[in-house]
Amino acid sequence: MEVLQVKKLVKKQNDWRKNCINLIASENVLSPLAQKLLVSDFLSRYNEHGIKDEKFFEHYQGTKFSSEIEKLCIKIFSKTFKTPYVDVRPISGVLANLAVFWATLNSKDTIFVPGLTFGGHISSTKYGALGIFNLNIVEMPFDKKKLQIDVSKTIELIKKFNPKLILFGRSMFLFPEPIKEIKKYTRAIVVYDAAHVFGLIFSGFFQDPFKEGVDIITASTHKTFPGPQGGIILANPKIDKNIWKKIQYKIFPGLVSNHHIFRLPSLAITALEMEKFGRLYAKKTIENAQFLAKILHNFGFDVLGKNLNFTKSHQIILNVKNFGGGEVVAKKLERANIILNKMALFDDSPYDATHNPSGIRIGVQEMTRYGMGKNEMKKIATFIKRILMDKENPEKVKKEVVAFRKKFQKIKFCFND
Repeated sequence: MEVLQVKKLVKKQNDWRKNCINLIASENVLSPLAQKLLVSDFLSRYNEHGIKDEKFFEHYQGTKFSSEIEKLCIKIFSKTFKTPYVDVRPISGVLANLAVFWATLNSKDTIFVPGLTFGGHISSTKYGALGIFNLNIVEMPFDKKKLQIDVSKTIELIKKFNPKLILFGRSMFLFPEPIKEIKKYTRAIVVYDAAHVFGLIFSGFFQDPFKEGVDIITASTHKTFPGPQGGIILANPKIDKNIWKKIQYKIFPGLVSNHHIFRLPSLAITALEMEKFGRLYAKKTIENAQFLAKILHNFGFDVLGKNLNFTKSHQIILNVKNFGGGEVVAKKLERANIILNKMALFDDSPYDATHNPSGIRIGVQEMTRYGMGKNEMKKIATFIKRILMDKENPEKVKKEVVAFRKKFQKIKFCFND
């Protein structure tokens, strides 16, 4: 009986999400070929290895082909980012960050991070993974008008605290970070958490972190970069080799043993697809985000960044406090098969930030990958307006959402299998 229940739940999930408008900014879908290669004999196998002078030191036999695929992944990312320093062993973006923090920081060191209500991810606060290191965590001031780190105030804090590490990158990620403006005032290690915008950066959009002075890029591989869930670390080709060696040692044997090698064929295929199709995909993603934001603004929604063309990424942020708050709105839209998530905004209290914050976050990367364009963005905005402003029954709108979504089932910007 339980076996049938498991199979039914998987089928329900598959059927449901194919009938949804998926606007979660931290999700994406694999191409058919990448998905097909996610299930192979590698799924049952182990590979633990250290790395020294670019050579793998495996602790298991039977790993020759998994190591070849891993080296191929490294080669592709090395070519794109023009660096020999690439590690695909972290199994999540958070673990990638942990490896870097552990390798570069000591107890009581000062680290600058984005604030939680300014879009910082909870893992880079005292409440999350960063909290285990006993650090002096300083939140960088935020310019609410520019929707960026406040450069002048951050420079003042640099002079006061002399941080060991500065972390850029956030979960609410509308505009590029002011890296070069801040970098010249500090000798701190500069880390860029590119989880959300990694696909855009890979394709030559948003910003060029290494060119602007970043030492280390960490990311997950399943947001605007539409690969299997996992993590990656890349370092500036000019980085001190000893720092890179420490990071690699903290990955293994520090944080990861077997690094889920079954995802590597899928990661390699996605990277090759992004080499070929990524520039067009990223361009259309950003255009769709800007257009959807404009339509929602014209409908009367409070969309952040209206004086800045709303966004330069895949994300849009709405203040929906007048509609009951982010959690209330997200749940109401979910009843109509429109899937997005709540988001803390600047003036939210710590309690509201984690319970019912003022904002919602919209990401268009997945629907763009299914071939949606400006006409479809207008349709999505109309669905949202009807539910929130016109107060139509979400169950009624849901029928139209399902019919609309059925027309977009084929994934674009990928190889034909």
